[in-house]
Amino acid sequence: RRYIGSYESEEEAAVDYARAVFKFKGQGALDKLSERRALDNAREQDTIIIDLSGVPPQPPITKSAGLIKEGASKYTGVS
Repeated sequence: RRYIGSYESEEEAAVDYARAVFKFKGQGALDKLSERRALDNAREQDTIIIDLSGVPPQPPITKSAGLIKEGASKYTGVS
């Protein structure tokens, strides 16, 4: 499991999640297939704190409309 921080809003968390994906997987990782692989890999790991200094802002990665459960975040990587 990887840890990037605690946030006041889900939007802030989603932006940093996208930055973490960018940092570890590059721009191509922001497509759906690579994003899913990054999530699966993160679930298999122990908790690791990720330093995002120097990583440019990235747009949040939104979930597909049919995948959002009631009360859940609309962004991938935000719980």
